[in-house]
Amino acid sequence: MSGWRHAAAVVLLAGCARGTGAPAAAVAPASQTPAPAPAAAPVPAPPPAATPARQPPPSLVRYGPSAMRYLVIRRLRIEQSFGGQLQRQDLGARVFVGVVITGPADGRGYPTTFTVDSVLADSGTPQPVADNLSRVRALVLAGRLAPRGDFQTSDTTSAQSTAQLVGNFRDFMPRIPMEGVRVGTAWTDTMALTQRTGDGAVTRRATIRSAAAAWEDHSGTRSVRIESTTTYSVAGSGQNGGQAFEVGGTGVTTAHAFVAEDGRFLGGDSHDSTSLTISLPAQGLAIPVTQVLHSTVSVRP
Repeated sequence: MSGWRHAAAVVLLAGCARGTGAPAAAVAPASQTPAPAPAAAPVPAPPPAATPARQPPPSLVRYGPSAMRYLVIRRLRIEQSFGGQLQRQDLGARVFVGVVITGPADGRGYPTTFTVDSVLADSGTPQPVADNLSRVRALVLAGRLAPRGDFQTSDTTSAQSTAQLVGNFRDFMPRIPMEGVRVGTAWTDTMALTQRTGDGAVTRRATIRSAAAAWEDHSGTRSVRIESTTTYSVAGSGQNGGQAFEVGGTGVTTAHAFVAEDGRFLGGDSHDSTSLTISLPAQGLAIPVTQVLHSTVSVRP
C-alpha cells in the first residue's frame, strides 16, 4: 500500500538590515503589494514498485503429493427401445470427493486415498438408485496413483452398484506420459477395464489419444490444458434375475482437463456417448440402448 507524501510549505521571512549609523530604511506604503513568496518545489512521486518477473513454466509437469477437494457433477441419460416404445431415464448426482496423495512414491506410485464425503442425487433420480447412492457416503478407497495418472486399488467391490454414476476413480485424473507431460506433445494410451456387477462382467477396451494443448491460467493457477479423445468397445455377458444376457457396443469420449504446474489436478469436463445392444438369447430379443454421460470436475475450497 503506497502512502501519501506530505511536503512542508517553506515560509520566507524578510528581516530588517542593521545599518552602521545610517538612517533606517523607509517603510513601504501600506498600499504597496508585497512580492509573493516563491512556491515550494514539488516533491517527485516515487517510482512504481517493480513487478516481480514471473518464472518460466517447467519443461515437464508430473503428478505429485497434494490434498484436494472436488465437486463431481454427473448427468446420465439412458434411452432404449423396447416393444416399439422409446423409454428414457435421466439420472444425476453431485459427488463431493476428497483426494490425498502422499509421498514418497514407491514402485507402484504415490499412496493415494479417495474419500466420498457425500452424494446428492438429483430430484429426478429413481428412489432405488438414490438409495444406493446414499450408501456410498463416507466410502474410502486406498491405493496407488501411478505416474501416468491411473488409480489402482485392491478394493474392487465397494462401489460397484453405483459405479455408473459415482465412478470407479481409476480414470479420475487424465493420463499423461510416464516421464511427465510437456506442452506441445501428443501421446496415445490403451487400457482395458472389467467391471463386475452381480452375476455379470463387462469389459471396456479403450484407445486414448491425448495432447498437451497449451499453458492456461485455470482458477488463477498456471496449468497445462490436456485434450483427449477416447474410442472404446464394450463386451460382456452374465445373468440378471436368472436370465442370461449379452451386451456389446462402442462409444466415444471427448474431454479436457487441467494439471497445475506443481502437479495438482484442477478438474475438467467430459462428454461420453455409448451405443449398446443388450441381447436376451432365451427370448430372441435385441434391445438397442444409448447412454450419454456428461461429467464436470471442479476444485472446492
